Amino acid sequence: MSCTRRQENRNFYICSFGNFSQRVIEIKLATGIPKLDDFLSGGLEIGTTTVFWTQPGINEAPFAYQLLDNQLSRGNSGIFIVQTKKAGTVEGEIRDHGWDISKYKRVGSFVFIDAYSPLVKAESREKFIVGNPNNVRELTAVLERAMKDVQQKNMVVIFGSLSTMVNNFFKDYLDETKKWKSMFKKYGAAGVFMFTQWPYSSQILKKVRDTADNIVELKAIEEKVILREYFTVPKTKSGRAVKKAVPFRIKIPGGVYIYIPKILVTGNFKAGKSSFVHSASSQAVSVNRMSTTIALDHGHVDYKGFSVDLFGTPGQERFDPILKVLGHEALGVIVVVDSTDPDTFGRAQEMVAKSGTVGLPTVIAANKANLKGALKVSEIRKRMQLPKKIPIIPTVAEDLSRVRQGQPCKIKSKDIEKVLDSLFSLIV
Repeated sequence: MSCTRRQENRNFYICSFGNFSQRVIEIKLATGIPKLDDFLSGGLEIGTTTVFWTQPGINEAPFAYQLLDNQLSRGNSGIFIVQTKKAGTVEGEIRDHGWDISKYKRVGSFVFIDAYSPLVKAESREKFIVGNPNNVRELTAVLERAMKDVQQKNMVVIFGSLSTMVNNFFKDYLDETKKWKSMFKKYGAAGVFMFTQWPYSSQILKKVRDTADNIVELKAIEEKVILREYFTVPKTKSGRAVKKAVPFRIKIPGGVYIYIPKILVTGNFKAGKSSFVHSASSQAVSVNRMSTTIALDHGHVDYKGFSVDLFGTPGQERFDPILKVLGHEALGVIVVVDSTDPDTFGRAQEMVAKSGTVGLPTVIAANKANLKGALKVSEIRKRMQLPKKIPIIPTVAEDLSRVRQGQPCKIKSKDIEKVLDSLFSLIV
């Protein structure tokens, strides 16, 4: 018998038995977090352990909460082991992020295991309680009872604090991990551990890394007064490591978003930059005079799990001195050109150069593509001498008859989405 993955990131193999072939399902539990599932080849594999590894001060809990809600909403099941706070507190935090797990508790597809209340001598109303949370074997026994009780394949088991176990019974934790993996395979589950890297010895950190199948690192970098958080996936079960940093932000409600703090929208005068920013944004403002942008357009976009700020530049040459400032710290560029006016293409490219964004991920929005005299994509690429790696997306107005004096024209949503999809795939 031989098996090969037919399509990348699909959860099945094609297995051949002599002259016969059969599709064999390979279950992956998706996290629901943009790009993270791509890095994990579709999600968490049954029988594996994944560690959300964080620096002190970074809150990893929303990653676990979003994963949990994503699985429960798909009809799968979940167990959450609370170790540093009450179950009710965790449930409230999940609710604050916009997800309600109470309905899953009522039908029995989700349960808490309380490994906290006995530590602080508090009463617990949870069905599953670890009488002595410092006894890891008792924790294992309660976990197995809970998994039997839920009795549903495709289960995510979340350990609220791996750091607590490292502090209290590190050697026993290493031994017990083998039992947990065996239980995960038996009951169709994947284990998730939340871990804060306190000043442990290098030997302890190495053993924690070696024990995990997948590691998702959440880090922060300070730039002047700005603290940016990001994640990487330095270890996966498949052996694939993704070291590229993906910035994120936590929204309440909303959960984990891939965060792109600055996209520059530039192009020549009257190409449609303001129209693009306003059409793409849930909220946008322009600084203009007599219907012309004289400073900048600013808009915010929440789209497909991305949180993005757009900054549009003025097009007139007298504002060129501020282009460098507007382009500073941009992570990508959308160049809006007028498809009907090729004489302005050179000016658009000049603005990219003056903003200091040459070489950043770039998409060309070829606006007014449905008007008379509009050039085709191939002709635009030829005239601008653009490499094939730079996408050119035609964009058109929704309804010119609805345009109001002094207001940006609305560009079709599907065209906006194509531009954003192309750019985001280049950035992340």
